[in-house]
Order: sequence, then structure tokens, then C-alpha cells
Amino acid sequence: MSQYLLLNRVRVQNANAVSGFTWGFPAITHFLGFTHNLHRKLKQHPYFKGFSLRGCAVIAHEHQVHSYKSSGGINFSQNKSAHYLELKFDKGRLKDPSVIEEAKMNMTVSLLIGFDGYVGSQEESFKEWIRKMSQIQRMAGGTVMDIDSVDLLDLGEESNLRSLKRKLLPGFILQDRSEYLADHFKKLQQQNPDAELIDAWLDFSALKQKARPKCGLIEKHLQKRWKDNPDNEKSEQLLTCWQNHKEEPYDQSNIPSLLTTYFSSLDEKTNNKLLEQWRSYYNPTEKTDAEWEYIKKPEKGYLVPIMTGYKAISQVYEKDTVIDARDNKTDVCFVESVHSVGEWQSIHRIKTAEALANSLWDYSPYEEHWYLCKRGIEHHKQDDATQASSIYE
Repeated sequence: MSQYLLLNRVRVQNANAVSGFTWGFPAITHFLGFTHNLHRKLKQHPYFKGFSLRGCAVIAHEHQVHSYKSSGGINFSQNKSAHYLELKFDKGRLKDPSVIEEAKMNMTVSLLIGFDGYVGSQEESFKEWIRKMSQIQRMAGGTVMDIDSVDLLDLGEESNLRSLKRKLLPGFILQDRSEYLADHFKKLQQQNPDAELIDAWLDFSALKQKARPKCGLIEKHLQKRWKDNPDNEKSEQLLTCWQNHKEEPYDQSNIPSLLTTYFSSLDEKTNNKLLEQWRSYYNPTEKTDAEWEYIKKPEKGYLVPIMTGYKAISQVYEKDTVIDARDNKTDVCFVESVHSVGEWQSIHRIKTAEALANSLWDYSPYEEHWYLCKRGIEHHKQDDATQASSIYE
């Protein structure tokens, strides 16, 4: 695919900021839904029905969640919803409905949508129609306030790709990193067969800390030993071993034997305070002074938890059999949200047109009970590894 439709800097007001149990940005399903609805309207147009849209890449430029900080953490701004079904009377007086907390946000995003068809002389009228249809749709439940430009691009030439990247800067494109989750889950299972997929997902999404016994004297001693004897191979080995040890979260059982042997050989009289700290470090107690350190995520990059689809939790019910369904013309199935891992990557890091094509999200081929969105799908069916790369509520 080399042709694309670019909706450049779409400004959206009051979009949904919560997806499943993640918050801060709409789910990828919102943007694919926007694209799919645009495609359906395109197919109904008498002159443009030969064109088609498939998949989209999401580039974020700005976002502002309607929230505020308090002593209890982050709170969303609250809206008072006066739906007629909630109106109640108490002793002849109208009783106000409860305050409903809603998570909303303003954002500026660009959508790069895969495009098939030859426009020719209809290009200007086609772009104007796309702009009009996009502005009367909702994006992630929000109102489309403005679109800077609508462009048709052919990225068969490298110069066009450079021009596109300059136009989208500064911006961050959302990449699928479900393979990170699958790989990390396998590693956890090797360490602990009882580990669950949500444990692996939380390693990417949660901010975790772990205590490390205070070790300032130990570090200063090893650094001074190396500075005093820079050509001494053992001094360098000890300092390197210590630095590598500190890169990992503190684990009493994984203290290198090289350090243990060295500190056990020191003279107690001349290194009293140092050895006292080493003993506390090697065998800490509840009274040992400690410092809290953030645990790094399993992979590098600006990794975030994202919602990528739905998992069926019921059979498909025939239309007219479920009360209060959205409509009475469509069969109904109850689902739960599916979560995975994504990465925000600066658009300048996209080096080739092929890499850009692989950054487009699309609906995965249907598998029983799974309704998923994946990146760069011309391709694969869902297998065990793919299923292990997403979790559902």
C-alpha cells in the first residue's frame, strides 16, 4: 500500500479519556471506528463508491485530560447529567440526579488512513467531501472542531515520505508492542509457572518500586579503590560487577559471589563502618535503612497500556431478545475489553514507507470470541502467541 489519506491535525473536544481500565487517551478502536464509518459513507456516495479506506495510523500532537490533582490522587472533572430517566420527586419536590463523573479530554491528532482508488480530476471535490464528512462525525465520542488539511499522498517516492514526516512533527505515532507482552509473559512463566498474563501486563503498566538497603559507603569504597588503582584489573572487575548488580532490582539471593568474597576478606578494624553497612546490605532486617528505587519496564521505549479490542463473554443473542439493546436489527453479544501494550514513537523514527505501512492499525481477521485490532495486518491469523499478547477484564 502506497496511497494514503491524511487528516492533518484534527482538533477534538471532549473525547473519551478512559478505555477499559486504562485512561489518558482513547482506545485504538475509536479511531478505527471513525475510519470504518467514513469508509461506509464513501461506499454510499454515487461518485466515490469505487474508493476504499482501510486501517489507520494515529499520530498524537497535543492532549489535555479534564482532570485535577487532589490528596487522593487524580480526579476527573464531574458533569451533572439530568437524563429524564433519573429525575425523581421527593415529597412533591424535584430531586436532582446524582453527579456522574466522566473522563473527557481535548486532543489534536492526525490520522493516516490507507487509501485505494484513482481520484484523478476529482481530487479537490473528494478532499472537500472527506473534510465535511469528518467534521460531522464524532471521534472517540468527542466533537471534531477543526481539521488543518486533508491530503492524498503517494509514498512510493522517498521524498514524499520525508515531506510527510516534516508535516507531522512534532508528533508521536502509536505502535503495537503486543510481542513485548508475549515475550515477557514467557520469561515470567519460566521463572514461575503460576505467573498469569496480567502479571506480565502490570510490569509494563504499573509504576513499581523496590527497596534497596543503603549502600553509599559500599559504592564510594569501590569507586575510590578503582580511582587509586585504575590499572588494577580486580578493582575494575569489582566496580563493574557492582554497577551491573545495581542495574537490577535488589534481590538478596542474587548478590554476586565476587562481591561477597571481596568484602569477607577485608580487615574488620580498618573498615568497621563499611563492613557494618555491607552486612546490613547482604542480610537486611526490618530495621535496616533503605532507599526506594523505580523498577524499569521489561523493554525500552515510551511504553503504555492500551485497549485493543474485545473478548466475547457470552453467546450471540438474536435480535429482539435482549432488552435495552442499541437497536432491534442487530444480533447482540456481551464482551469485555482486551488490553495490550503500545509504544508512542516519534514520527521522525519512521525510516521507510514499509515501516509506515506496518504502523497502520486494522481489524484482525475474525477468530471465535475475539474482536481485536492489530498493527500492519495484511497477514497473520491469531495463534497462541498472539492470544498470549492481550488480556481482558
